[in-house]
Amino acid sequence: MNSGPKITVIGAGSYFFGKAVIHKMATSSVMRGGVLALVDTDPKTLATMTRLARRVFKTAKCGVRVETGCDRRRVMEGSDFVILTFSRRNAHYRGVDTRIAARHGMRMCSSDTIGPGGIFRALREIPPIMEIARDAQRLAPRSWVINLVNPTAVIGMALRRFSPEVKSFALCDGHHEPYNTLHWCKEVGILPKGVVTVPPAVQRSLDLAIGGVNHTTWIVRFRYDGRDMLPVLRRRIVEYANKEAKKPHDHSKVRHNWNYALQLFDLYGAFPTAIGHTKEYVPFFQGHGVAPVKPEPIALFDADRRAIEMAGAWKITGEYAGGKRSVAEFLKIIRDDHATDIIESMWGNLGKSFYINSNNRGAITNLPDAAFVELRCDVDMRGPRPQPFGEMPRGLLAHQHQILDTHELTAHAAVTGDRAILRRALAGDPLCVNLTDADACIAELLEAQRDALPSYWFRKSRSGARNVRQNFASTCGSF
Repeated sequence: MNSGPKITVIGAGSYFFGKAVIHKMATSSVMRGGVLALVDTDPKTLATMTRLARRVFKTAKCGVRVETGCDRRRVMEGSDFVILTFSRRNAHYRGVDTRIAARHGMRMCSSDTIGPGGIFRALREIPPIMEIARDAQRLAPRSWVINLVNPTAVIGMALRRFSPEVKSFALCDGHHEPYNTLHWCKEVGILPKGVVTVPPAVQRSLDLAIGGVNHTTWIVRFRYDGRDMLPVLRRRIVEYANKEAKKPHDHSKVRHNWNYALQLFDLYGAFPTAIGHTKEYVPFFQGHGVAPVKPEPIALFDADRRAIEMAGAWKITGEYAGGKRSVAEFLKIIRDDHATDIIESMWGNLGKSFYINSNNRGAITNLPDAAFVELRCDVDMRGPRPQPFGEMPRGLLAHQHQILDTHELTAHAAVTGDRAILRRALAGDPLCVNLTDADACIAELLEAQRDALPSYWFRKSRSGARNVRQNFASTCGSF
């Protein structure tokens, strides 16, 4: 009998999660005596992560056992948590999506959650995820399936709508608590720079409302001891924007972010907390219209740069696994992440709250209960329960409804293989302004990704949802 949880990681070589979960299980008293089951379709990747985990666990004397397999079904049974953190040729396909979409008038700086890039990534990722969910229901019916794959909200919606029997929620690496709240308190001077935690007295006097659909979340209310801190925050953003204008960053997700954020802050009266993505969720910075976009249209996602970053991170992972870098350094340098902290708190019943993507349940009072949104939640082994948020301001409310509708249509298209629904999803997307461009973009993306999409997208006669379940088994591979 394990004293700690059994965590199955689908995508052991994850750019974000692989090293973090090993670190957490090695250092957390709550995780001691658990099982880490590593799954990856690449045997070499799996071997590297297995060596790393065993090396770290042996040094840490944490009693965590390692199981591995290229076939998830061999190791999933009895899992308490199943973590989805895989992606096939991530940078390559995002680059394909970016280049083709730009030819049809839609610019993307991240290309993984909204626009043609987000839609087509969902078409690639959702079919195998639905298969994994079905396996989890059969082999680990008590487990929580936690999605870390983008577009995280779309995939979360697909799991909730089409596999409602599976316990699931979705996460993003932003809004990591308690560091998120600490950051904003420091930005407006509530806490000095050197403080490492939010004192309970400060937390009790704080009213910080952050929420919305993943990657377009907003600070809509920020009060401390009765004082409105949003004007203070705006002054800080102006400082950053002025400094940024003199030397813009060259990375697409970072370039001109403070200037874009300031424009949206003044438009909506709320601050976009994920501006590296949110600037891609609105049409204002696309370059359309008569007047030039200020400071410029958003820069296109650089797939080659992303591939280099990922290769560099993997090289370091290999050095830890092979002994070129020490376990002591690993334990010092590598950090726990948002997901590992949530799993620890759930398993240990630690009573902490975190930002989680799940059903609204009335937290945002003017959005539907089933709206899939990112909110601060109380969470334990019963799952996440959003804390009260209040109203989403008008203007932003319309924006949130549009994104939710696009995401829901995308999930529906990915599961059914219905081209009419796919067309409707892109037509409703905030980046689409021309149906002819949308149709041409869809056709070109489908053709460019024949090797990555289920075969039902290319059949002359499709019966959509009626045949989708049997289609999954033959097209998804063995993630």
